[in-house]
Amino acid sequence: MEEIIAQINDPAVRNAQTFRQQTQRRLDDIKKAYVQAYLHLHSKYRLGINEDKRKDKLMGDKRLKEMQKLSTIDLMPRQHLSDFQNKLAGLKSCFALAENELYAAPFCPHCKFKPVSEPQMAPAANTLDTLDNELDKMLENWTQTLLSNLEDPTTRANLNLLKSEPRKLVECFLKKRVLPDNIDQDFIHALQEVLAGLTKVSVKITDLRDALLSGGSPATPEEIRKRLNEYLDALTKGKEPNKVRIVLE
Repeated sequence: MEEIIAQINDPAVRNAQTFRQQTQRRLDDIKKAYVQAYLHLHSKYRLGINEDKRKDKLMGDKRLKEMQKLSTIDLMPRQHLSDFQNKLAGLKSCFALAENELYAAPFCPHCKFKPVSEPQMAPAANTLDTLDNELDKMLENWTQTLLSNLEDPTTRANLNLLKSEPRKLVECFLKKRVLPDNIDQDFIHALQEVLAGLTKVSVKITDLRDALLSGGSPATPEEIRKRLNEYLDALTKGKEPNKVRIVLE
């Protein structure tokens, strides 16, 4: 393109009989190359019709609905769920773009896709696969978090304080070690009561990193251990240590 501009600015070249025709052909070739490159990137970073259906299905997935119910329990790392939902909602769909439209306008008239403005990320279809797998892993982790804390001696005593029916729901969960097929409010309330004595302390990864780097880096294992202990002591000051649960957000 720079070569063409230079030729246009050169009167001797610009006035040649074949210049206009040759330049027009070269510009047409450049435009065709742009259209094909744009179509490739558009299909890479926008969900097609089938992927859009997968996204809708994932947004209404039973696993996601279960986690939304479990997120009402204070102990759960709600930020993880919020981040997941934001990433899923952020995947854009567009399957209306036609090649001839790009000869009239440089960008998709339907979704305004501009490659230079897009965040650096994996192809949209791959991200959808990753999120599907991530949902499985999150639900597994949340289930294990509940089981571990329900089996803690600190909370086991609370189980005996529940009425018969709610206690049976929790005991069945502990025995089967899988969430019930139908997570209803009775089950959620039972978990909330048993875990009510625990104190959730949320820790942001960025804050934890800042605390560990305070004083400089690199650092010896002992220095890192000391910084971590000081950070945790500050977070849990005034709280009963055996009832505190650190949740990374």
